[in-house]
Amino acid sequence: MIYWLANYLVELDTHFGFMRILTYVSSRAIATAITTLLLMVLLMPRTIRALYLGGQRDKNREFDAHLAKSKRGTPTMGGVLIVASILLSLLLWGDWTNRFLWAVVSSMVVFALLGMVDDLAKVRGGHADAGLSRRAKLIVQTTYGLILGVFLYHPATTPFPLELADTVGVLFVKPASFGGFDLHLAWLYVPFVAFVIVAVSNAVNLIDGLDGLAAGTALLPIGVYGIFAYILGNTNMTNYLLYPFFPGVHELGVFVAAVGGALIGFLWYNGYPAEVFMGDTGSLSLGGTLAALILLTKQETLFIIAGGLFIYVNLTHLIGDRIGIHMLGRRIFYRTPIHHAYEHLGIAETKVVLRFWIVSLILALLALGTMKIR
Repeated sequence: MIYWLANYLVELDTHFGFMRILTYVSSRAIATAITTLLLMVLLMPRTIRALYLGGQRDKNREFDAHLAKSKRGTPTMGGVLIVASILLSLLLWGDWTNRFLWAVVSSMVVFALLGMVDDLAKVRGGHADAGLSRRAKLIVQTTYGLILGVFLYHPATTPFPLELADTVGVLFVKPASFGGFDLHLAWLYVPFVAFVIVAVSNAVNLIDGLDGLAAGTALLPIGVYGIFAYILGNTNMTNYLLYPFFPGVHELGVFVAAVGGALIGFLWYNGYPAEVFMGDTGSLSLGGTLAALILLTKQETLFIIAGGLFIYVNLTHLIGDRIGIHMLGRRIFYRTPIHHAYEHLGIAETKVVLRFWIVSLILALLALGTMKIR
């Protein structure tokens, strides 16, 4: 709204030339981050009260009595305000004619709704296993992934240059336009998009479970992809760093700033001891957001570094739960996801979260360091 108003006034009369600053991506990114942060800090107390009185309280499992205090009864579904604040901020500062913005917002909203249904089912069922089945979630995630894949691949809808619509970014490899090569998948790009959507969204969802863990660890890789989006939408930077130029992708920088402000505001209340949890509403929406950013910047293999922590948590969960318990009939780790195993060993929850944040920061810096290695 403000973006459109500023553009209109600048074109209307030269006296409004100073309003041009409100059309710049950098200015709007700062403004949207501040907006979401203020919305979260100011509205969360009322949201927490509403969730508590409405019965939206955590129904977590309790495996070991000697671990940290029970979190049972803490209001959940705080992810509703995260998504709402992002959307309200983008209504003010976003360019809604941009197809990159529509794509990432659709992913966030679809996965937020999926998480909300799951959270409501858990609360009404009275326990953590009363939510949606894995199969039901997988069907929704895959269906959306295929729809997004068609959108990104089809010549009539793709926001990418047509010659690059079906390509996948490969770490340390220059695109063909700079003397390297492009990895084309043709029609296989559509199921590839679905795979990334399902894998990444579930990876982020699984890391949730400790106060401040999901928000803090998701913030850094999302920020990395926001920086890449800004670079990929600037011809000077892409020519210097030898990346393909995607007109309009810089708008994702505004979106990422909105997410950053919302997550920082959420951490104000979610830091130990948490006053509210994001629930699957928040963790799934963050996962869908990160997956969409990966695809929209075509930096898929960069996730191996930027999202290395999520990969670690999911691999240990696969080994410990699927292979250990279901196939071998024995525990390989004390508990999964792995951050609960560290708690079991006596490491304080706050220390586990802080160490995960540090690892996420290191991986984010390494991911940014790959820019010049082409």
